[in-house]
Amino acid sequence: MQHYFKLVLGAAVAAIVLSLFSAFGVPSSCQAQTRKNVFQTGEELVYNVKYGFIKLGTVVIQTGSISPDGTVAAHMQFWTANVPFLNVKTSVTDQYDTHDMTLRKFEEHTQNGDTKINKYSVYDPVAKTLTYSDDQISNKVVPNIQPFDDAMGILFCMRAWSGAVGHKYLFHVRDRAGEKPVTVTFTNQISNEQVAALDDKEVRTRELDGVMDMGGSAPLGADGGFTAYVSDDDAAVPVLIKMSIAVGSITLELDKIKRQDWTAAK
Repeated sequence: MQHYFKLVLGAAVAAIVLSLFSAFGVPSSCQAQTRKNVFQTGEELVYNVKYGFIKLGTVVIQTGSISPDGTVAAHMQFWTANVPFLNVKTSVTDQYDTHDMTLRKFEEHTQNGDTKINKYSVYDPVAKTLTYSDDQISNKVVPNIQPFDDAMGILFCMRAWSGAVGHKYLFHVRDRAGEKPVTVTFTNQISNEQVAALDDKEVRTRELDGVMDMGGSAPLGADGGFTAYVSDDDAAVPVLIKMSIAVGSITLELDKIKRQDWTAAK
């Protein structure tokens, strides 16, 4: 029974994590009073994905160098833990414009057992067109698209505007099934969280609450609700993310960090 439960959880978390990070979206607003400069070349954040004490997978987010034109690449990898009959790996590479923190290029490669999925998109901010390709569609041009972001970009926006206490912002993530709204509330809640990446030392964090429309058939009864705890400092490092499911939550816990000159708030 424990083996079966672990297998089901592994498959579900793969679906949930991929839905959060592999969609590309359109934010209606990503502005606040003060923006933090959270992009740092060479930053690497490693998260353990867990349900209770059960490890379900690993997420790694890496930030590349900032180009002279102000664009920066960010790379996300996810793979499931050692769960029999389940072998999911995905790799997402984004390119952002650091001036307005919107997406310019998106690329995803996922392997789920023998099934492979590939997605690509390029956004032209002048023509306001999105060119999209996957394994069934080739270079489909969608006109009249306003500057947009993806789910990993929303995470960067959450970090950048984490000081916007009392503000609420609406985003729209977009995939082949259509648009799904994401609402993020920047609360005034402060929480001290233990961080494995810092030898379980407590870090003062700000709480950001969000909800994403997962649709009616979300795995494990996920309602799309999530809470991110980001360090209450200029880096605004997400140290813990909780995603609600029917019973309990799936968590992303910061296990390792590489960021120059980062001293977490205490």
